Amino acid sequence: MRGFDQGSAAPDWMGQVEDANGVGSDAQSSSSFLSFFGLREQPFAATADPAYYYATSAHRESLFHLWNTVDERLGIAVVMGNYGTGKTTLLRKLLTGMRSKPEKYNTAVIASPIPSWTSFSLLEGITTQFGLQPETRSFVAYMDALYQYLLASRNRITTLIIDDAQNLNKRGQLELLRLVQNLETPQHKLLNLVLFAQLEWIPVLRAAPNFEQRISTTYTIGPIGLEDTRNLVQFRLRQAGGGDKGPIFDDSAIKVLHAYADGSPRVSVTLARNALLLAYQLRTRHVGQSIVLHTIQRTTMPDDVKQARVASAIAAAKEERKPAFDFTPETEPESLAAHAIERQSGNSLTSRANKLLLRAVRTHPDRLSYDQRT
Repeated sequence: MRGFDQGSAAPDWMGQVEDANGVGSDAQSSSSFLSFFGLREQPFAATADPAYYYATSAHRESLFHLWNTVDERLGIAVVMGNYGTGKTTLLRKLLTGMRSKPEKYNTAVIASPIPSWTSFSLLEGITTQFGLQPETRSFVAYMDALYQYLLASRNRITTLIIDDAQNLNKRGQLELLRLVQNLETPQHKLLNLVLFAQLEWIPVLRAAPNFEQRISTTYTIGPIGLEDTRNLVQFRLRQAGGGDKGPIFDDSAIKVLHAYADGSPRVSVTLARNALLLAYQLRTRHVGQSIVLHTIQRTTMPDDVKQARVASAIAAAKEERKPAFDFTPETEPESLAAHAIERQSGNSLTSRANKLLLRAVRTHPDRLSYDQRT
């Protein structure tokens, strides 16, 4: 890939793919895609499906603290993290658990508050999510309606969940949240608040100490490590029905994927999805480093920082790796071809696809070296 290693480029496979017995002609067919890989559904869908929630140790710990805050009615819990670290997936996991027990939990969600909302607009949004429609449109009437509703629901644990809480960046908005969270009985809070926000919300919270001091739990989710990236990919493939004949992301592919994503689950999932599509077009179930590099080149925006991380990961892997068999650069394509074909266990279509890959790499003017591709 240009910019990864002194101007070397990922092989331009796509034109040759289309000519390989019509391999690419049905690339947009979802059913053919799933059938080829032996999957029930797309393992790397863009939505935050709780069924595909992979719990790292950090996510498990965060979820434990959230449940404790909710069940003990401790008031306010905040989960923070950068974009794509899994906050929304964690939210949906929590929400799924609550909605599975409606006799115990009463829950409302504001998915993404509008930054320009006044404090009264926010109060309207809260009462609407709980199904309330006060007759008089005034702050006092809405607060009283909410209080009476919470009192009537006190035998259940009532929780308001707000995603993208960093949009609440005005003092009046946080003051409103403080007021509704202050509604209580002598025994416990009537309303829990669970807020998911980007790290950019930290200065806003610090500027509102009257609200910040009432936060019971703050948990920050960071990027995931290489092992968790590997487990995330494998877990999603298993959840989608991938068995012995399912797609395989080899270790070199995972390392490049993790380096590019910098530990972001969302970016990792997106890149894995696009890499799997390329593997389908090439009719191979094996996703290696070259496929991921080519996917980065063709489906992402240029980014020198991300490319530098990938280059470093490739260089580190090169230092760690010991050759599996001996050959000179001149004999490398033939040796590689024999090795790749031998691994395919008689699948003629897959063998042809691998031959195509090898020929594309061998003939490309800026071809990757063997060390980079393996």
